[in-house]
Amino acid sequence: MTRDNRLYLAWVVALAATLGSLWFSEVRGFVPCVLCWFQRVAMYPLALLLGLAALRGDLGIRAYALPLAAVGWVIALIQNLEDWGVIPTLRVCNARNAVPCDVHWPVWGGPLANLNSVLTIPVLALIAFTLILGLLSWGRKRA
Repeated sequence: MTRDNRLYLAWVVALAATLGSLWFSEVRGFVPCVLCWFQRVAMYPLALLLGLAALRGDLGIRAYALPLAAVGWVIALIQNLEDWGVIPTLRVCNARNAVPCDVHWPVWGGPLANLNSVLTIPVLALIAFTLILGLLSWGRKRA
């Protein structure tokens, strides 16, 4: 059993992202779009799996967590590229009875309100997946 602080940090990031997404939807009342749901499908298991792996010191979790985080990262990137106007909005984002993927929810309020145009929910998701990928990919020195 090897203790690795990067597993703990990756778990904290995944847990914060999971709790943050639940706070936005359940407390703030923001309805997730289709791409947000797919990102949740990638993030929520990471919060559980990375927590268990960190407690057990199981570095083998990287074989399972890295692909999951990579899929979430790609989906978050696609959503951000849509938001930034780099690619056209996907058809799935304009499905009937669905929240459009380009809705810009006001993430911050008060004195931080001017950050709403920069730190959107998709940007926060992309940052979280990037941190998790970086922490899990960072090589260990052999003793």
